[in-house]
Amino acid sequence: MGLVLNFSPLSFDDAEIEVDVLDYGAGGAETLKRLRQEHWATHVFRRDGADQIVGVPVATDVPKLSARSKKMRLQKNLGLTASLIRNAILNYLVGVGRTPLSFDPIKFVARDDLLKSSAPPGAACPDWLAVRLMYEIAVRPIYFFKHEPFIAAVVDVRTTRMIERSAAELLDDGFPLVGHYVTKRVSLDDPRIAPHNELVGRVVRVVGKTLMLADSRDGAPSVEASDVWLEKKAFNDCVSHVFADRANSVTLALDRARADLRSGPTRLQRITNIVDFLKARQHFLLPSVTFAFNSLLSDADKALFPRLENTPKPVYVFDPTGAKTDTWHDRGLGVHGPYTAKLFTPNRPKLCVVCQRRHKGQVEQFVHKFINGIKVPPPSSEYRGKPPKNYYEKGFLRKYALQDVTFEFFVADDASAAAYRNACRQAVEKHSAEKWDLALVQIDESFHQLAVDQNPYFIAKDSFLTHQIPVQEFEIETAQKRDTQLGFCLNNMALATYAKMNGVPWLLKANPTIAHELVIGLGSAMIGEGRLGERDRYVGITTVFSGDGNYHLSNVSKAVPMTEYKAAFLDALRKAITKVRQDMNWQPKDHVRLVFHATFKRYSQDEVDSVKKLMTELGTYEVEYAFLQISDSHPYVLFDKGQAGTRDFDTGGTKGVYAPTRASALQLSNRDALLCLTGPSEVKRAADGIPRPVFLSLHRDSSFTDMTYLTRQVFAFACHSWRTFLPAAHPVTTQYSDLIARTLGNMSLLERWNPDVMLGKIGKTRWFL
Repeated sequence: MGLVLNFSPLSFDDAEIEVDVLDYGAGGAETLKRLRQEHWATHVFRRDGADQIVGVPVATDVPKLSARSKKMRLQKNLGLTASLIRNAILNYLVGVGRTPLSFDPIKFVARDDLLKSSAPPGAACPDWLAVRLMYEIAVRPIYFFKHEPFIAAVVDVRTTRMIERSAAELLDDGFPLVGHYVTKRVSLDDPRIAPHNELVGRVVRVVGKTLMLADSRDGAPSVEASDVWLEKKAFNDCVSHVFADRANSVTLALDRARADLRSGPTRLQRITNIVDFLKARQHFLLPSVTFAFNSLLSDADKALFPRLENTPKPVYVFDPTGAKTDTWHDRGLGVHGPYTAKLFTPNRPKLCVVCQRRHKGQVEQFVHKFINGIKVPPPSSEYRGKPPKNYYEKGFLRKYALQDVTFEFFVADDASAAAYRNACRQAVEKHSAEKWDLALVQIDESFHQLAVDQNPYFIAKDSFLTHQIPVQEFEIETAQKRDTQLGFCLNNMALATYAKMNGVPWLLKANPTIAHELVIGLGSAMIGEGRLGERDRYVGITTVFSGDGNYHLSNVSKAVPMTEYKAAFLDALRKAITKVRQDMNWQPKDHVRLVFHATFKRYSQDEVDSVKKLMTELGTYEVEYAFLQISDSHPYVLFDKGQAGTRDFDTGGTKGVYAPTRASALQLSNRDALLCLTGPSEVKRAADGIPRPVFLSLHRDSSFTDMTYLTRQVFAFACHSWRTFLPAAHPVTTQYSDLIARTLGNMSLLERWNPDVMLGKIGKTRWFL
């Protein structure tokens, strides 16, 4: 197939080395930190077991740090060997004139400057402004499933923007600093690592060489311009300042250069080049012990490359008997109708529509198309080729088997929060008589940039959710699209609307198992005002559980700040299990499987133990546990050199070149896997380049460890969104939880919001879609 991982396997001398042994003790973390600070030039330190630290001398003629020592063989201690190699690479880079930016992964900047090469002829590009290639090398022990373990350098490349001019120098250049955030440079304990930038605050006024701040760290009112630098987000303004009327052409050329680097072929070639460069050099992890880089790992190496699986498509069910099924949700919905077609109520939903007065005519047309569908005229006689499919010909009324849909308008005089609040109040006052089943709210795209308390979207959410009315918003920019584009948007909007009114579009057909199975998704969002003000991580919990061969969804928790997370998590789990065991008539000694999906954190041992204790309290069941972390933050990239990509209809180019197909899965170890949820067809634009797979990692205390089963389950949930027909880049278990946390976290910033609203019937619907 031509699969390539960005892994360079490292070969090294399997030497036996003598190491110093020190006590880890009660203050072990601080002891380890202090040892690394004091002896970075001569030793590498690593925790060894529960109560020891080992120190390895990496220079000659250095004094012993302990009276105790022991022998260790490198091949049998791959974690320690990886630390020694990491240290050696860091020293090598410093020796050739590079300043690493971090230690794990090792990051360093190359000399190539994309900004300089993007500047038009005759335009001077200053040395202090640049876009350079940044390489990352993560040295990891690798334990591929059914393979001998080894160490690899996981190599990647991207770009980094650089503004190497102090705020004082920029002031002298006439650059307007007001409105921008500035940073200070903080040195690390290891002098080989470059200082990192720490945000200081936003400039609101300049007095001489002093910058007056708002939204500042620790509430500092001001800072000297000579002590701070602009943050990277100001890069485009710097380009405009330097290149003036030629800035647009520079930015376009730079965007093309960065897009080319993100493309599969160029990215793989850059990674290959740096690995080949490092392969040609001799490296020492200890004065007398060598190691070497090898070519990137490909599927041509049958003895080492992990097994690839194409995860099977889920089957969608459209009726309670399970007789109406399809492997394509939209097609099945069009042919069979929704799962709850015969049971859904209200079958004649009443909608209230809130919009701005100046857009009422456009919104009337939009709502008519939403309810009744879009009639796309046949192509002209000159048209050649297959006519595009009309996905929204039936409209909300017929596609979801409704008898009728009625609506009434309530207009806001302008785009202000106050005007929207007044329109929503009028709709709510009439709710006592009309009983709205859902509110359609028109917003502007620009609303996303507003503070929560000034955002009409959140004002409308507050008004209607308080009265148990779900809300479906739409942007006026969407309403203004051509019918050929609008159909896709309306199709997704109708799906979410039906689900918000408690309809079930479809369920997933699951393979029968011997277990009662619950899958619990944990998501989060960072919520706060400003960038340096107090911020809380809000956690949302969505339960997805299976019974009678189908997966069902039920929101059982409110979003809570991170400080309250554990108690809310256990409370939600207790409620979910109590409800399900009653619904499914669990019996003592029944086999129960709990699968947890989380994106934002690793599971702590305390959490794992608490869940097990809770299950013991709830009954005498035979329980299996799988604690699965689903992460985008990892160094692994998979290339498929046989993938030529697909057409990008917006630009006419080709997108997704070298991207593995969606559903491709690599089982890296008995507890780790890579799963591709974005393939060539799912890449939005050619400029987006090659996507990164999600990394699935199973906690070591999980008793259910079938990674093939768990990987397939994650993929099935990634095909199960009732928010959009488009393939999702995350499973609904965590995607829905993120939506809950983000929405309720933002709502908590409204002075009038009462979170107890979600204890009503609205909290048991898919209101968050």
